Amino acid sequence: MRALLKAFVTGAVICFFLSPHSLAWAESNSAQIGPGLVRYTNPMHQGHRLDWCLSWATQCGEPAASAWCKSKSFDQANSWQKAPDIGENTATIVFQSGKICDQPFCDGFAEIVCDSLEPDILVDFIGQAATAKWTNAWQALPFPGNASDSKGFARLLDSVRLEDKQIYRHVLETHPHWQARGRIIGRYPNITIPHHGAEFRAEIGFLDGAAASDGAYFEVWAEFPQYQGIPLRRGYHKKYSGSVINAFSQDLSLFRGLTGTVALAVEAGEKTATQDWAVWVKPRLVSLENEHAFASFIGGAVGSRRSGNRLLNPWGGKSGQLYGNVALYLAFAHVQMNYSVRIDSYYQDQFISSTDLGTVRAGQKELWYSLPRTQEGSWRESVIFNGTYVGDLRYMISRIGE
Repeated sequence: MRALLKAFVTGAVICFFLSPHSLAWAESNSAQIGPGLVRYTNPMHQGHRLDWCLSWATQCGEPAASAWCKSKSFDQANSWQKAPDIGENTATIVFQSGKICDQPFCDGFAEIVCDSLEPDILVDFIGQAATAKWTNAWQALPFPGNASDSKGFARLLDSVRLEDKQIYRHVLETHPHWQARGRIIGRYPNITIPHHGAEFRAEIGFLDGAAASDGAYFEVWAEFPQYQGIPLRRGYHKKYSGSVINAFSQDLSLFRGLTGTVALAVEAGEKTATQDWAVWVKPRLVSLENEHAFASFIGGAVGSRRSGNRLLNPWGGKSGQLYGNVALYLAFAHVQMNYSVRIDSYYQDQFISSTDLGTVRAGQKELWYSLPRTQEGSWRESVIFNGTYVGDLRYMISRIGE
């Protein structure tokens, strides 16, 4: 190992588009994996594998990765992964000096993900995390929180390893209340959605080692007092799978021109909150003024019935009463061609059936469907938009309310 010579770095919807650097990074070992994100496998410099350190045995990991990304016209390295002890078989080159390292202890990079930051970022949710109001389902939580707080906690972490074994420069960890379906919510106030629209974007996943988690629901929603429409919800279920979601997004253009609160939330799974080390990478709100907006599912709701374009008793209203033929409402944005939609229904976390809801056509913004629900208890609908899972709607069926 190179521990004696080098600094040791420790670490505990979906849409894709081409960045302005698309032509610059086109290489056989590269792939665009999300907005502005390009992954390089076994990155090279001047015909050799890139060394783990920017200078000989110093400034290792992120400094070397970011310097290399900047040389390719990116803003920084988003994440990186070490290839240890490769020098004897594959010599590495130190980026700053050009010195060759060909000994067994020489480390390189297995991967680097380079990042082109969007020019129109309206809100940096990591930079403003201290201004948010953090709570679980009913209690205020401090920020930053303590990792031993069973009530839940939110905190910032630097140079931390996630489940995909990559090291990430800066993440927001949001661990829910330590109980089944426990929650943590961060409410960011005084956010204005511009008239040309905006989209929340992030990468989501878990810290490395969270194998005991049974998964968690990541949610983003808006609380705008002037909004009079149907209250939408959408939970994106992420399991500990060895990979992160590189392009989680939520279009908030429905609230254009309004000022209010945007909430980031994580809810534990049905069984436990153990090791729900849920993290957000680069959570930000991006203006859509100069970008092409992609078709997306933006949320849904359930109610006792439909009356014209109104959903009556959404989410059961104050009584929580939903029973019989429940009205399902799904909302979409920027649909410019036809897309298939289906739902997979679950009762108490057991699969019941799949239902083809037909096609959302160009220009269509909403879809209604009637669900027969006479079995009391917890239900959820997984929404499959154009063959891709885009989120869950969860609700309780009751005759008399909860």
